[in-house]
Amino acid sequence: MRCMSSLVNVEKQGNIAILQLNRKPVNSFSMEFLEEINSNLDELENDQDCQGLIITSGLPKVYSAGLDLVKEIYKPDKKRLASFWTCFQGMWLRLYGSKLATMAAINGHALAGGCVLGLACDYRVMAEGFRIGMVEIEAGVPPPFWIFSNMVNVIGHSCSEKAILSNKRYTSGEALSIGMVDKVVPKDKVMEETKSELEKWVTYSGKARELSKKVMRKPFVEALENTREEDIKNFVDLILDEEIQKAVGMQIEKISKKS
Repeated sequence: MRCMSSLVNVEKQGNIAILQLNRKPVNSFSMEFLEEINSNLDELENDQDCQGLIITSGLPKVYSAGLDLVKEIYKPDKKRLASFWTCFQGMWLRLYGSKLATMAAINGHALAGGCVLGLACDYRVMAEGFRIGMVEIEAGVPPPFWIFSNMVNVIGHSCSEKAILSNKRYTSGEALSIGMVDKVVPKDKVMEETKSELEKWVTYSGKARELSKKVMRKPFVEALENTREEDIKNFVDLILDEEIQKAVGMQIEKISKKS
């Protein structure tokens, strides 16, 4: 089974689904892109035949560059900004709280929100020659508590603090050494290795996996679910701050000069 759109492709291979992101040029998250991702995640979560999910990129060099600064963050409409953040929260809640075995096939650079997407999965395979990092501070958008908690659960508190405060873009090898990714392979082997690993995971009881994930992640998922409105308000107030808007504008200018 294959479901295709201009932004997201989903292909079912037995009890495994592959969700491919295709928003050019860098898979940055706009509200519409997030809505489509979330809709597909809902369908797969409710598909009784689906046990595992791989999230990858259809673009040649980028997994995801994170939030769409131009469309959503710089000089935003306040109401749309709140809706956008609701969608981003929703993507994380769906992935981190998923009953499925989820894996990120990171076949390009994964920065800021792209790193968040990878960390929300259960397992990460990354291509050699690319970089990954939580570089939100550089863009003026510091990560909220739930993203930090997710990162701490993957790489530990000290490494998480250093990663966020230094804005470090880790090479795939460096990311492997701190546990940010679980395996590094040549780019043309990323999907093969991810599928091979996922096929092992989905041979085990789906119910046992679901209950195990719930035990491990319920406190962190509920922490956001119980404070979503407060988190949205905090995000909107932060982004509308004059100093933050200046930082976002400078980051957009910096990116435009590189391209």
